[in-house]
Amino acid sequence: MINTKRLSFLKSIKFSILILLLIIITFILIDIPFFKFSKTFDVSIFNFFKNFIDPLSDILDPFKIILLCLFIIFLNLNMNRIIKNEIKLRTLRSKTGFSSEKIKSSFSLINLICKHFIYSLAGAGILCNLLKYIAGVSRPKYFFNEGYDRINLFNFEHKVNSFPSGHTQAAFTLAILLIIYTNRFTLLILIFAILMGISRIFMSMHFPSDLLFGAYIGSLTPLLIFEYFFKEKINTILKSNKISLLDLGKLLYNRVFI
Repeated sequence: MINTKRLSFLKSIKFSILILLLIIITFILIDIPFFKFSKTFDVSIFNFFKNFIDPLSDILDPFKIILLCLFIIFLNLNMNRIIKNEIKLRTLRSKTGFSSEKIKSSFSLINLICKHFIYSLAGAGILCNLLKYIAGVSRPKYFFNEGYDRINLFNFEHKVNSFPSGHTQAAFTLAILLIIYTNRFTLLILIFAILMGISRIFMSMHFPSDLLFGAYIGSLTPLLIFEYFFKEKINTILKSNKISLLDLGKLLYNRVFI
């Protein structure tokens, strides 16, 4: 059973108001001074974010993860045919040690998890980009170097728009997805997500308020999608079958060769 109770504070109205106030205060009082202060840091700090943290954004690009999930779903399209084929089913049972029912349930669980990843990454990304166009907040390099106004509502120059941070949103969307399904390494996962967000300041792409709003969108979206569309279906499968992520990986690995 997957329990998201520890993440329920993200849905709280009080927490939403607190985040909103924090974003407003940060936008007005902290963004510009903090960004300027970041430029006084030692070059080794900049190189750390440029060479080690920022490249993670390319490796963990949402589009690549969505394509991977689509490939896995495509790979499992004929799972019913495999299950009905006694030879292939016997081979899977032999290689995995799973019962026929567990194999069928695991295939269904894999598809549900992949769909949750796709809906969350795509949904949060679309929402984030729509808000960018509406807010029209200029990125630091355009604000400081090219004379853009701080706010230019409904600005359709995508490369200029900064608020909220898409990279931070993607990092936290993926972080919450991993936390939901692994229920382990929560602190480590969040540290990586935070560092990926902070790197955007050192890359001169974002202000702190951009990161806060991006992180909030990225955290809330996968949680809501899980609870309203996937929680009941996934927990129904897990209630009847003891299935771990290792089990799913073993099944997928053997599925490739059948």
